[in-house]
Amino acid sequence: MGTLALIGVLFVQGLLMIGIIFLIHWHLVALTSVPWVRTPRWKTRRMLSLAGLTAGERMVDFGSGDGSTVIDAARDFGAIGQGVEMQWPLHWISRIRAWMTGVSEKVTFVRGDLFSIPMPDADVVFCYLFPELNARLEPFLKNRYPSGTRVVSRTFSFPSLPLLTSEKIGAETIYLYRIS
Repeated sequence: MGTLALIGVLFVQGLLMIGIIFLIHWHLVALTSVPWVRTPRWKTRRMLSLAGLTAGERMVDFGSGDGSTVIDAARDFGAIGQGVEMQWPLHWISRIRAWMTGVSEKVTFVRGDLFSIPMPDADVVFCYLFPELNARLEPFLKNRYPSGTRVVSRTFSFPSLPLLTSEKIGAETIYLYRIS
């Protein structure tokens, strides 16, 4: 076997090992926290429209996954976005996707637990978290964000935030709240 063929085999084996490690990591995270489920673009656009997101406003996505929502907010609505994601592979995918779509100057991604990082400034908070996390997040939102901040949530409601409206989209419900 030639040197070039050996390098190719080693490269493919290295990629397979990285893929296996990535999958193991992903499954362990899914078992111990909120698994990543991407919000389809049409739902993201509907949720951000329902929240009334406009150009120049700041939005944050808690549990931003691959950064799709933050990227869509910047690209399609002219917003300034920040994503907060705990999983390092998704954090890096977000940054790469933002660069590839040309919005990296309008978005940032922070890797960390949303309960231990400083909450970023935002006019709109976007989330798709389990009910127990929404209940835990609610006091942080009330203490950190000023009256009038909009909170849009896919599928899972907040216990006591003032609900402005809800809307069925497909088999799911999206909720829009305003911090008072």
